[in-house]
Amino acid sequence: MYENIERYVPHKILKKNSDHEYYNKEIKRLKSKVIKAYDRRKLAVHCTEKLKQLSKQLLAAKKSAQEAFLKTILKNCVNVGLISTNT
Repeated sequence: MYENIERYVPHKILKKNSDHEYYNKEIKRLKSKVIKAYDRRKLAVHCTEKLKQLSKQLLAAKKSAQEAFLKTILKNCVNVGLISTNT
C-alpha cells in the first residue's frame, strides 16, 4: 500500500503567495508589467523610461491600497470595540 502511495500521490509542496493582502487586480497587473519592462530594459532607452514610469505607478498604487486596507482594518477594530476612540 505504501508503495502505491509513494508512486501515485503527488509530493509537490506549494509555496506561499508572497503578495500582501491588500494587493488588488490593478496592483497585480502593474506588477506583471513592471516585471516585463524590467526584462526588456536593456533593449532601448525608451524601455528604461517605461520601467521607471511603471515602477512609480506601482509604488503609488501600493501605497494607496495599503492605506485603504489599514483604514478598513482600523475602522473594523473600532466598530468591534477592540480599540477605543477616546485617548
